[in-house]
Amino acid sequence: MIKKSRILQIANLWRCIPAYFLVFTISSDVRNLITDELYHWKKCAQRLENTKFDLFCGLMLDLKEYRSLLQYRISVGGGKIRKIILKVLFPGMETLYINTPEIGPRLFIQHGFATNISALKIGSDCWINQQVTIGYTFDKKPPTIGNGVRISAGAKVIGDIKIEDNVIIAANAAVVKDIEENDIVGGVPAKKIGVNIEHKLYVNTKNKEEIL
Repeated sequence: MIKKSRILQIANLWRCIPAYFLVFTISSDVRNLITDELYHWKKCAQRLENTKFDLFCGLMLDLKEYRSLLQYRISVGGGKIRKIILKVLFPGMETLYINTPEIGPRLFIQHGFATNISALKIGSDCWINQQVTIGYTFDKKPPTIGNGVRISAGAKVIGDIKIEDNVIIAANAAVVKDIEENDIVGGVPAKKIGVNIEHKLYVNTKNKEEIL
């Protein structure tokens, strides 16, 4: 498997090298955010690559969700021309839409097809699965998503509502009201079905963010 991955990487060096250069020569604050997220994806996706370049190439070749998120980061960071070139080299996932003004660090998108991420704001260390819709109803504002929120496959989070830290939204839930910190919700409309004690993605101490 590793040998096949190496062959694939070598065959795609013509686009991996310029993409790597485009991404990691951007401004330092954006570059640091992308680097942090790169290694977060390594952990979440259980990647085996050892070097930063190999990891970058592996994610770009294997995961279109990562490509789409990276293009978003580059665009928000002021690199619109870089985004265009990157999109030509590595097209993102066609059915993954990211239309959120502010997304915190370390967002992981797993199986992101048919997913619409149109929040007002998303905090750090969130996890979003496939066929998720985060968006508007008749309200003027879309949802605000806190830190460490996990939104499972097929869930809908709709309207001017607030999802607080470390909430877990179960598969196919329809969330139309505010959700308190650490709640687990499910159903249509979503109701509290438990408390998140063991699976918190985000811990906020006095002056420190820590990923579990």
